[in-house]
Amino acid sequence: MICVIFDLDGTLTDSHEGILKSIRHALTSMNHPIPDEDTLQLFIGPPLADSFKEHCHMTDEEVEQAYNFFKERYDSVGKYENAVYPQIEEALKALRKTGAYVGIATAKPEEQAKDIIKHFKLDPYFEVIRGANREIGLVHKLDILKEALKDMETITAQKYKISRWYMVGDRKYDMEAAKALNCVAMGVSYGYGSVEELESAGADYICESPSDVLVNIAVDTLL
Repeated sequence: MICVIFDLDGTLTDSHEGILKSIRHALTSMNHPIPDEDTLQLFIGPPLADSFKEHCHMTDEEVEQAYNFFKERYDSVGKYENAVYPQIEEALKALRKTGAYVGIATAKPEEQAKDIIKHFKLDPYFEVIRGANREIGLVHKLDILKEALKDMETITAQKYKISRWYMVGDRKYDMEAAKALNCVAMGVSYGYGSVEELESAGADYICESPSDVLVNIAVDTLL
């Protein structure tokens, strides 16, 4: 039996509109300069607090203020300025038909992730949805993926032993976490990271579309 864990932003959904508008709202509310478009794109994937520090050179206090302004807009409007990528639902259906266990590990706050998945009526496809929880220090992809794998092991323990684990994502953080936790690292090139970024982070496969994910999983299970 296999388990496939997906990232959310840039992998299942194209969420850049809501994220970038909410980042601009946060920075405008603080009278802080807004980075150029290429730099703003780098905010998608890693923990938001890290991005505010790295790209806006904020203090811890400013980061907290920016995060709260971001959340103010994102929770009410931004999370729905979003779209499921073509072929995603078909790919999820196909995986479930094979008996695969499917989950999500995202650096997005867990409640936001669950709201988005429910909004798009994708929740029936997932056994586990794990996201960030700043209150307990769960913010980085490695730790979030580790918790998702633990949850999945608990769910499947009485039925099956997972023989192969997959992590599907669009950024280096997904690939690095996958390699650290002995998962097959499947990079998707239709998201926000480049092929070069994914390959440099150790991707075992590069998928150009969700249907490519299915093909590469099928190939991998035969090796």
